[in-house]
Amino acid sequence: MLSRIAIFLWLWVAFLVPSFVVAADDYFFKANELYDQGKFKESVPLYRAAIDEGRYEPFAWFNLGNALVQLGRKEVAMVAYKRTVELLPGFVKAWTLLGDLYYLAEDPGEAIAAYNRALELGEENDHMHFALAECYLKGRDWTLAQKHFERALNLNPDRMDAWYGLAEVYEKLGDYEYAIKTLQNALQMTATAGADVHFTLSHYYRNMDSTRLALNEMENGLLLDPENVSARRYLAQMYIRANSPWMAIFTLEEGTRYKKGVGDLYVDLGQIYFNQKRYDEAFECYMKAWLQGKAQGRIGAENVGHIYSNAGDEEKAEVFYRRIREKR
Repeated sequence: MLSRIAIFLWLWVAFLVPSFVVAADDYFFKANELYDQGKFKESVPLYRAAIDEGRYEPFAWFNLGNALVQLGRKEVAMVAYKRTVELLPGFVKAWTLLGDLYYLAEDPGEAIAAYNRALELGEENDHMHFALAECYLKGRDWTLAQKHFERALNLNPDRMDAWYGLAEVYEKLGDYEYAIKTLQNALQMTATAGADVHFTLSHYYRNMDSTRLALNEMENGLLLDPENVSARRYLAQMYIRANSPWMAIFTLEEGTRYKKGVGDLYVDLGQIYFNQKRYDEAFECYMKAWLQGKAQGRIGAENVGHIYSNAGDEEKAEVFYRRIREKR
């Protein structure tokens, strides 16, 4: 969640209070020019000089805060924004950024106070309500979290993180049916809903002991993101637990077509064949995994050889051991 707030923060700090005078010796104007050129470090002493000069003090404090954010000095930037709202209590953008910084500092209480002040001053956007919802979610205030996630979605139905947040509220309340309905609505109302929505729906169905629907949603997710190796391996394990090893094999073999994470897929295939006592097929998969750089592949291949050796078939065991030694 922090990254979503942080991204918005970087966008906001692109806003500068413009210079009012363009005289050559105007510190405020020169600092803004440097900021616009990306010379944030060089702009800092000029903003401080403008503050000392006192002509545009609250605005210089605000722009100084923006420069400090760009330099990664968020704690000092917080001081600059606090000074801004002390001098200019109605400056809504300073309250917004102050709220973001409090949130990033993991101080949701102060963040809520800053965001609410911005709302009182007339700021009304999906970021504000989303940020408040995130804060209330951290404080386990499900009612207010739900209220602000819903308001964020009213303002911007395409905001997928707010759909996830609202679904999470219902999950925390143990109401998986409403969590599922929320994400199903997201699929209908936003163009940004992707494979992860289906994977999350699968998680909710599993918690409701609805294996068939959970499997369906994992499959829907993989249709959108067929190269997602982790999801594919997880789906295969779901099929194993559902006593459908043949579907697990199909799922993993289908994944090898995409040439991504192939070593892991062959390890899993080898294990399934090994458990089914289809040792020749297990050996081939383990060797393919080893050739892809997976050490588990060699271990699996050696275990196949040990099976035959322990059963007294030294001739066949040696065939496998020789291939392992030659790595082919």
